[in-house]
Amino acid sequence: MTHEIVPVDCPSCGERQNILPGEFDPEKEPFGPVSCMVCNREFNQSEYLNGLKDRLIYLRSLTGPRSS
Repeated sequence: MTHEIVPVDCPSCGERQNILPGEFDPEKEPFGPVSCMVCNREFNQSEYLNGLKDRLIYLRSLTGPRSS
């Protein structure tokens, strides 16, 4: 697997509570299943990968407190 797996925003409701099968690989064919725990919408592969990319960019931009 080449990706970190973190929760991504649901394209439908915006919640970040994903249901993934064990040993999930977003590159695997057939894809998924990945769904939203809140509204039960199933993600397609491009939705999930785009959400994953956006979320990882955000998480990597975070910095902790600076020490003096």
